Amino acid sequence: MKLKIITLLFAITAAYPECFAQQYFQQEVNYRIKVELDDSLHFLSGFEEIEYVNNSPDNLEYIWFHLWANSFSDNNTALAKQKLELNGKRKLFEIDSQRGFIDSLDFKVNGKAVSWSIDKDHIDICRINLNEPLKSGGSITITTPFYVKIPGGSSSKFGHVD
Repeated sequence: MKLKIITLLFAITAAYPECFAQQYFQQEVNYRIKVELDDSLHFLSGFEEIEYVNNSPDNLEYIWFHLWANSFSDNNTALAKQKLELNGKRKLFEIDSQRGFIDSLDFKVNGKAVSWSIDKDHIDICRINLNEPLKSGGSITITTPFYVKIPGGSSSKFGHVD
């Protein structure tokens, strides 16, 4: 009896493999970044060009970005809360010189301005609303200038010391 059940399951799996596995895809993102470092004031200023290829089966109406430098802006970010919990650092980003951030963003998609917003609960995440859906298999070019304040100290592989 066990052999018949195993044979039946094998036959079903062989005939309908899509029933047992998700279709895998990975988005393709290619970056070109021009940046200048002001090592006396601890700032980066630059311009980023991103080619985004939609390899998902869905059309996309928006894209999420992680604004990593904003993770260092205050003690309310997910990174700061994790550092406080793990290391017990009570005043991690309370001193202005220890804080970091990104600003001066002006996102465009294929040369056209788009609306975007920072997540109200996570200031290190933003949503870019596309003017028209990005079709499955399609690609777009996203551009933005940026200005980054490098945080003081050495927290989570990003920062400066003197």
